[in-house]
Amino acid sequence: MSSYNTQQKFSYLFPDSIASDAKGALSLHWTPPGGPFEAERALAFNDALPTLQLLPGAFSPAECRAIIALGDAQNGAAGRVELGADTYRVSKIVWIEPGEAAHWIYHRLGVLFAQANRHYGLELTGLVEALQYTVYGPEQHFDWHIDLGSGQTSARKLSMTVQLSEAGDYSGGALEFINAPSPAAAREIGAATVFPSYLAHRVAPVQSGVRRSLVAWAYGPAFK
Repeated sequence: MSSYNTQQKFSYLFPDSIASDAKGALSLHWTPPGGPFEAERALAFNDALPTLQLLPGAFSPAECRAIIALGDAQNGAAGRVELGADTYRVSKIVWIEPGEAAHWIYHRLGVLFAQANRHYGLELTGLVEALQYTVYGPEQHFDWHIDLGSGQTSARKLSMTVQLSEAGDYSGGALEFINAPSPAAAREIGAATVFPSYLAHRVAPVQSGVRRSLVAWAYGPAFK
């Protein structure tokens, strides 16, 4: 985990309490010793937070085919987002619920999230949503977005995308990030890409063929 503590000099330290009198005049208070300017406090840094991780071979090709079979056996729905035009996200999605046939997938993802989180050091509790099996055909895509939202999705901590298709099954359709380059090996079958859910990313338009992936979100206590 890329986290460490250090003594940091602050140009301005926020007051420990703020009070107001009957006329509304504010009074700011700092716990001694020291005051608001050039105070030193311990501060934790975590260099892992703006990065992504690649877990190659997270699933074998045979396991990827088994996941595809589970997803294709269900009727899919058009991918949608809470806000924006329908053209913002164009794909087919299926929710793989934690039934007996899928328990092994959930267990594997639990291990993978724990492995990846050694890098991030976040507080994780588990999965809330079912697993999302996503299919992108020619000219389909998911434009720039983050996986954090309002309500329930505000507690997403880590996102994971598992590549289910062979690298040569499609062209285009790259998983791309802003200021965090996605490694070429992320396109290899069975590779899992893990990243903090607040990183902006997109699935570029597929030019030909079909891209299949499995997506999961690890939840935990709200960021603070």
